[in-house]
Amino acid sequence: MSLLLIAALLYFGLALGFILVVDNLVGFIFRDPRAPIQPPLFNIARAFAASQKLYRK
Repeated sequence: MSLLLIAALLYFGLALGFILVVDNLVGFIFRDPRAPIQPPLFNIARAFAASQKLYRK
């Protein structure tokens, strides 16, 4: 009985992994042109330096 349960969980995990891989590949190939543009990463070091300059004045 436990072997059947282990096999079912393994099969379920492999199926979910396969679905995720296929979904990511399809999303990579067929990109949505209406998708929002990713904003540039906020540079914390520059913001901290600017705040320190304002603090010293």
